[in-house]
Amino acid sequence: MTAASIPASTGADYAEYLDGKTVAPEQGDYYLGRDGLPTEAPGRWLGDPHALGRVGVAPGPVAAEELRALMAGRCPGQPENFLRAAGPDGTRAAGIDVTFSAPKSVSIAWALGDPDQRAEIEQAHRAAVEQAVGYLAEMVPLTARWDPALGSSTPAKAAHVHAAEFLHTTARGVGDGAPDPQIHSHVVITSVERDDGTVTAVRSRPVLRVAREGGAFYRAQLADHLRHLGYAIDPAGVNGRYFRIRGVEEQVEAAFSRRTAEVQQAARAFRAEHGRAPERGELRALAIATRSSKIPHTRHELDASWQATAAPHGLDTGRAARLRSASAPASAETANWATTVERNVTAKRATFDEPELRTVALEAAAGHGLAAQDALDATDALRRSGRVLDLADGRMTSATVRAAETAIETNLTAMAADQRRRIEPRARAVGITAVEQRIGAPLSDEQRAAIERITGPGRAAVLVGPAGTGKGLVIDAAAHAEQAAGRRVYGVAVAGRTAQRLGESAPALVGRVKTIDGFIAAAERGRLQLDADTTVYVDEAGMGDTDRLHRLTKLIAEHGGALVAIGDPRQLPAIGAGGMFERLTHHLPTAELHTIHRASDPAERDAWQALRNGNADAALAFYRDRGHLHLTDTRDEALEAAAHRYDQLAAEHGHHQVALMSDASNTEIDHLNLRIQALRRGRSELSTHGVEHPAGYQLCAGDRVIWTESMPARDGGARVENGQRGAIETIDRERLAVRLDGGNRLVQLDAHQLGAVRLGYATHVVREQGATVRRSVVVTGGWQTSQETAYVESTRATNGVDWHLAREDLDGADDTDRLRQLSARMSASRAQAPSLAAELDDPVRAPSDPVDDLRVARLAPQPSRRPTLPTPNHAIERDR
Repeated sequence: MTAASIPASTGADYAEYLDGKTVAPEQGDYYLGRDGLPTEAPGRWLGDPHALGRVGVAPGPVAAEELRALMAGRCPGQPENFLRAAGPDGTRAAGIDVTFSAPKSVSIAWALGDPDQRAEIEQAHRAAVEQAVGYLAEMVPLTARWDPALGSSTPAKAAHVHAAEFLHTTARGVGDGAPDPQIHSHVVITSVERDDGTVTAVRSRPVLRVAREGGAFYRAQLADHLRHLGYAIDPAGVNGRYFRIRGVEEQVEAAFSRRTAEVQQAARAFRAEHGRAPERGELRALAIATRSSKIPHTRHELDASWQATAAPHGLDTGRAARLRSASAPASAETANWATTVERNVTAKRATFDEPELRTVALEAAAGHGLAAQDALDATDALRRSGRVLDLADGRMTSATVRAAETAIETNLTAMAADQRRRIEPRARAVGITAVEQRIGAPLSDEQRAAIERITGPGRAAVLVGPAGTGKGLVIDAAAHAEQAAGRRVYGVAVAGRTAQRLGESAPALVGRVKTIDGFIAAAERGRLQLDADTTVYVDEAGMGDTDRLHRLTKLIAEHGGALVAIGDPRQLPAIGAGGMFERLTHHLPTAELHTIHRASDPAERDAWQALRNGNADAALAFYRDRGHLHLTDTRDEALEAAAHRYDQLAAEHGHHQVALMSDASNTEIDHLNLRIQALRRGRSELSTHGVEHPAGYQLCAGDRVIWTESMPARDGGARVENGQRGAIETIDRERLAVRLDGGNRLVQLDAHQLGAVRLGYATHVVREQGATVRRSVVVTGGWQTSQETAYVESTRATNGVDWHLAREDLDGADDTDRLRQLSARMSASRAQAPSLAAELDDPVRAPSDPVDDLRVARLAPQPSRRPTLPTPNHAIERDR
């Protein structure tokens, strides 16, 4: 589900667009009209007929004049009669477009099906849409009510909605190409009726906030209806959030998106060359230039085109008919659903609220045989069983996460109290001397105190230090001291590249660093020795998710080893459920570093500290005065300016000494990478020929690449870690030779391994935590900006950072207002908090057996509880 407000200025045009799609084609063709453009069936009104009648809507299909009138806030047939008051600016918003789109496999089954299959799938989709709109009306405060006691309006549910649904069966055509099949409905909610009978505009913001939940409800209902039609449904997507009709494989779905992908690839190349997105006419020219086949103009031709697309993958009309079996729907997999929900609801954070629980429950329902209402009911069983725990602050957590957090804290507290680790002063002196000789300078008093603190006598300790305070030197000296005392040392981190950086900054750990997962696997298989004489250093522990830290601390505790957690709670948090690192600083012996050594400019060090403390105003004033804040009107212009600034600095300092970062999407990272590649190609710095990357661009000799997954090395050496970078030295047919940064190692990649790398000029800020370079360039300012991202972005470089911002990302009458909003975003923390930060709402309740408690009869499929599919629209059938 997606949602978008329709401004008053575009309401009439949008109504014309929707109505124009319903005009009957000249040749009586249901699918394609003039010029090959798709045409659809007339829209239908959703909502209570009496409520629609009160605003002047007649029964039957949606009439264009009725829709235009309601979107303008007028009563149909009575243009002088306004139904709702104008807003403060004197205009009336046209409404909100809520679009429900079926999974691609459903659209493919429709495209290859016979007329009966198509009718059934359309009706299943329409039923799910109608139920989802009803769910939104029930769950979302679509209007507001004046509260005399408060002297202001408060959100309220609507008594009725005025909505029109337009079913479309194809995606937008790409240029003049054949449209892909895509079942989707535009639901235009023009207004709502309150309990007192008054008509008001729709509050769009609450609808935008529940788009994910509304889409999950729609998919759960659609999957349930399809199951009852005889289709088998499988989970699909990351963590099973979506579903797929069994028998329509991923490669078939990709084939039906190929035309769109071709034009997107051409648009990406245009953007790389010109530094901006193609405009409408240019995009059309690209679409025509990439077209390689005749455009279908009739229903028969379009059907033939779709069948030809599916045939190479073994899916034809006969197999499509067999996708729908005559067997009864499979029984609900409630126990598996519960496990999926418990895992997914804490996939990103340790705590969640009730809307998040509902959303995840609905997402898992489609692939596990539950209708939407059954899944919502089953969340109560999760709470009764103790698998979902209520917290005293009104949020929730899972029993699994709560138990893992408790185990981490219990194990490490006990380890800290165990005084068996003895590092004598002589051994510490050996470690300090080794580091001072390496760097040619003495360690500071606070660094020496930190070394003493983290080397015992307890078996667990914490080292906290802001960016650039020399944590690597402290770890190196401590590790040398442990080795001088006859102990084994290892360094671990969540990411392989972070572990490598630990070895680079602390040479005592060279050859003894691993990812947390790799360390656990090696210890469990007996490939490394872990006992009472072992100390493990956990770098960037703040990025450690609860599950990994739990497995690691449990392993070390059981073998009698010691653990030192290193990090900064003000930097980026874990990607999964986390938040334990900062809590441990209050429960374990903790050493803290304060003096920043990385930045050469004392004033910049103060700016770093200001960002760390959430005082972005002071930091932004510094960067503005130094001329390091660069504002452009659009995000595209900011990306272009950042690419050119990086290109300039890389020529001066070398690519490996300049970091180009964004806190936005991978798509934006790709834009930056391709643009810089184009700038280098224009100066003939890259080979004229390259190899095709799976993402649709070329890799050339001279390009910088980054590994996006760990890869075993062909030469039998250590694997190349996720996040490792290098430069392509040679290309021999389909094979690359990449020289890794920081050494002379040459790594060979065959064609089938190219998916493990991508262009590596620009990266997301997450990949840069722990890195140190000479200069950095940052694109930021969007909704993703936070205190943690701003702090990490500012602290990577020893000699300054350039910030690139777009005015369109920041609201305000002028740049002063915009920088004020930027400061607010840079001062807002998104740090994780563990569930242990809140007491249980009912600490006496003990979890019962989770599976047995969920195997209750009321959760089995109950057809009588499900809304019946709407009566088929005979006008649609007749047009077929």
